[in-house]
Amino acid sequence: MNSLISSDYARLVGRTLSERFDYIVDIASLHTRDELLRRLELDRILVRQVEKWLAFHGRRLRRPTESIDIAMCGLEFRKRRIRRSRLGARRRRLDPKATPKEPG
Repeated sequence: MNSLISSDYARLVGRTLSERFDYIVDIASLHTRDELLRRLELDRILVRQVEKWLAFHGRRLRRPTESIDIAMCGLEFRKRRIRRSRLGARRRRLDPKATPKEPG
């Protein structure tokens, strides 16, 4: 877990540790098998456990031929942020205090 939340991809997903823990499945799924073995220095047994854990959550490791950009587009943390930003914008438009007052 510590290797995943301190990885480069974790920084793309969340700024705080609590955000990173919330989206640990997303962070793990951004890695390729090779990245887990080499960059995070995990052994094959741990990588296999990560793969099983991701499969339990209906996810998988990123394939070496998949772009990181494409992989990030479908992640849950992005969907939630987009939904929240749309709701916030809608609330601001509906809030009478947020509308500019007419001079007079």
